[in-house]
Amino acid sequence: MKKLNPVMIVVATVILLILGTIWSNNSVVVDNVTIDHDRLPAQFDNYKILQISDLHGREFGRNQEKLVDLITKQKYELVVFTGDYASDDEEDLQPLENLLKGMPKNKEMYFILGDKDADNSTAALKEGNRFYDLFIKYDVKPLYPGQEIKKGEQSIWLKTNPYVVINEVGANETPERLIEASEQFNARYKQQQNPFTIEIAHRPTEIDKEDSSIREYRTSELNDKGEEWRHWDVSLNGHTRGGQFQLPIIGPLYAPNHGFLPGKVNVTGVHTVDNHTQYVNNGLGVSGPWFAQFRLFNRPSIGLITLRAK
Repeated sequence: MKKLNPVMIVVATVILLILGTIWSNNSVVVDNVTIDHDRLPAQFDNYKILQISDLHGREFGRNQEKLVDLITKQKYELVVFTGDYASDDEEDLQPLENLLKGMPKNKEMYFILGDKDADNSTAALKEGNRFYDLFIKYDVKPLYPGQEIKKGEQSIWLKTNPYVVINEVGANETPERLIEASEQFNARYKQQQNPFTIEIAHRPTEIDKEDSSIREYRTSELNDKGEEWRHWDVSLNGHTRGGQFQLPIIGPLYAPNHGFLPGKVNVTGVHTVDNHTQYVNNGLGVSGPWFAQFRLFNRPSIGLITLRAK
């Protein structure tokens, strides 16, 4: 029997890995996630939220036809866009516009900005800003500061991340109408008795430990002296791209703000700590230097989150 050439085996394996990576980087999957929570109002049992995150200027098919076709096939009540729509070095928002143009128009849709989009700034949420104008053109509303979602006599509350201002550029330029809207929303929110709250944030708030910068800002600027920093029941996030590069068993190799071999908590998937549940969607695009702009064992995805009452 003729022996296999070890060199040929290695070459064939590398070629297959490259071809598989190219194929997987240009296809999109649905990350179906179920979050069970004992505080979820009964009328929101089986409520579905579609999350779209970290496009980074990617196109999936002509005019986003692959991505739009996949979205159109899903059943959901609400859409949240969770930031980083443009690539690192491109100003072109056509990929985002192609996506928005193709989105089903019979659903409520909200957006927040990411660190690649005007530095998370709430000051950008006004006419004349390219992100704001484009989303408004296609009937996608800014989520800031939050939104009450009602079904019958019950509600859930969507809120933006109160700590994003730590890294926000232009926070002192926030339009007066947004400051007033925030004050009014927070006043209504505080009148509720233990409202079920979903934080919609680009960068995940660490679920397992409180970051020192958040604690300092929370206690000094927000005058929140308690021990709890996770003022939400569920948090939907992006930003990390699931580490972009993953290895079987090992998981993410690197994640922004978490370094090398960060593990999965705060980086990818669903995690629950002290009855707080965090979901980090792996997103659609890539970031980094040109030679690292691909995904490894981490297909582009949109998140379909089903809420279930325990």
